[in-house]
Amino acid sequence: MRKRDDPPWTAGCLTLLAGAAAGYGAHRLSRAARRTCAVVLREHPSLFDWWTWEAPLTVLAATFTALAAWTVPAAVLRSAPPPVRLLVPGTTLVVALVALALAHFAWLGTPLGVGNDTNGSCAPDNVPAWWPHPLPA
Repeated sequence: MRKRDDPPWTAGCLTLLAGAAAGYGAHRLSRAARRTCAVVLREHPSLFDWWTWEAPLTVLAATFTALAAWTVPAAVLRSAPPPVRLLVPGTTLVVALVALALAHFAWLGTPLGVGNDTNGSCAPDNVPAWWPHPLPA
């Protein structure tokens, strides 16, 4: 059995921080899209309204997604060579967080069936003009 040089919690803490930062970034991206298109939301959100809890739930979902995206490949590749043990979980982590941010933007950043106050400057699907067209929305 070999001795670990780094503390065992280093990868876990960095993964949780990366997930939380990605969740906050996804929330800010969706909020910027809704503000650009002036999406009409409820004027007085209640405690049970989705928009009240969007930010903390997005950060929590991204944190747990990041932890799972790092842990599963790291556990499967435990006996692999060191470059593979770092490259595959890191790549999986980045792909999972990008997919989560795109899904969050498509679902909550550009809500369908919700009106906007832009007088025609924003499309009816609430996708802002600054969003890159090759990316899904």
